[in-house]
Amino acid sequence: MNKRTKRNRVVGTALGLAVAAGGAGAYMYLVRKGILRYNKYDRREQGTLSVGQTAPDLKLDMFGGSPVQLSGLWSEKPLVLVFGSCT
Repeated sequence: MNKRTKRNRVVGTALGLAVAAGGAGAYMYLVRKGILRYNKYDRREQGTLSVGQTAPDLKLDMFGGSPVQLSGLWSEKPLVLVFGSCT
């Protein structure tokens, strides 16, 4: 492989990576603005919560499949909701 071919491959690879990074940045910008959904579980169009704000009365499924409503848990004892990974 001569120097010119090697240089063309390096430049082509760098240009490809730059385009991919720009595309990923544009995608994340559109997700943050709410124009695109991040994945099928993205529910930001239903509103967002702030720290200390009361959570909506949701009906969720437990691990075993049985339904539970948050208002039922609030009446029994204090409730802390954690969103995201705990690991």
